[in-house]
Amino acid sequence: MPRRGDTQAQNPIALLLCAAALAGCASGSETALQVPSADERAAAETAGFEVGSVRSAADLVPPDLLTGPHYRIEPRVVTSGFANWYVVTSDYGDFKIRGDRMLRTRIREIEALAALDEMSKTEAFANAAGNALKSPFVATWNLITHPVDTIVGIPIGAWEAIKQGSQLARGERSELEDSGVLALIGFEMKKRQIANELGVDPYSSNKVLQKQLNRFAWAAYLGGLPYLFVPFVDDSDFQKATEEPADRLAEALLVYSPEDLRRLNRIELAVMGIPEPLSDELVGHPWYSPRNATLLVEALAALDLARNRLAFVEVAVSAQSENDALSYEQTAGLLRRYSERVSPVREIISVAGTPMGYTESGILVVPLAADHAIWDAKAAALAHAMTEGLPSELRVERVELVLSGTASPLARERFEALGVAVTERAFEPLEGESAQLSEPPL
Repeated sequence: MPRRGDTQAQNPIALLLCAAALAGCASGSETALQVPSADERAAAETAGFEVGSVRSAADLVPPDLLTGPHYRIEPRVVTSGFANWYVVTSDYGDFKIRGDRMLRTRIREIEALAALDEMSKTEAFANAAGNALKSPFVATWNLITHPVDTIVGIPIGAWEAIKQGSQLARGERSELEDSGVLALIGFEMKKRQIANELGVDPYSSNKVLQKQLNRFAWAAYLGGLPYLFVPFVDDSDFQKATEEPADRLAEALLVYSPEDLRRLNRIELAVMGIPEPLSDELVGHPWYSPRNATLLVEALAALDLARNRLAFVEVAVSAQSENDALSYEQTAGLLRRYSERVSPVREIISVAGTPMGYTESGILVVPLAADHAIWDAKAAALAHAMTEGLPSELRVERVELVLSGTASPLARERFEALGVAVTERAFEPLEGESAQLSEPPL
């Protein structure tokens, strides 16, 4: 059984180091694509730690996804900060990508861009574009010939012109999605339909994709472009890191506008007892797209027997990058799945900035969105938080670290030596009949 105690009073320096290291686990820095120097490696080894390493993409990605007609994953992958860092070259630009999940997302987007590229060469698109250009609004702002690369789909000047000529309220939209009039005339719905058909997020941060989605949405809305797209990639075997939303949620993400999703999320958060200022901070957070915020809120709402979901939201709003937001969403999904398939989570606590679940039987489950966890200062800080950093009144019978990815042999050895059970690829057992996710069996 792990040791427990009020270590904040006993060892404040250790907890400060712990908090700093844990903050780095979800760091949004895009500079981690580096191999440690010889001095850094020697210092880490002296301290008993592992360091980031270079791995082969062929060992991490299924062969049929390593290359495609329009992209190539560079063979050198750096594992650092619990994440795999990839470089993808493509017909639509080069991407530096943090994490397996974002890699899948970008590959899907590249394939979507290729599908749109092919569609743009068809007579159907040419006719639709010509019809759309008959609209004075489309023609004035060159929305077909020079589409913008923002989520809104129109230039700032066009939106200002619309606002000046309209009495419609601004509503709840952020600047990126603020297109209330366009929502009324159907542009956004067409864009969401096209994105859904292509299997991509209409709120993606990929500006190349946004430009093409906007172009085709205008052609579909004002030009009558038919839907001719077909599915293109099946990556179901590639280390699944998130569960596809249920039919009801998928339909909501397709049909509802961004402000509608925000209203629904606010209602869900209010039911959970989340204070309105914190709720506003999450649903309006710049790094959470409407889709990602909805998936996170949905996962927390499913933990309806858990007390103190406030603790998770307080951590989630600290996201400092898109990757942070994705990690917190994925962490909520891990916690939900554990609660539904293994042991119901009765309470959520936060230790050193890490959300954890506590079950009725005394299991402390620590979900971690990690491609590959090595034993470094961050892992050691996490181990400290899971064992010695817990509140003294918490009666823990068992501690389980639930990873979305894998752990190095040394990391597993060190965690288990502290009494922490480690589950790797936690999403995978839930997809099939076999169960690897702790006792009792699924």
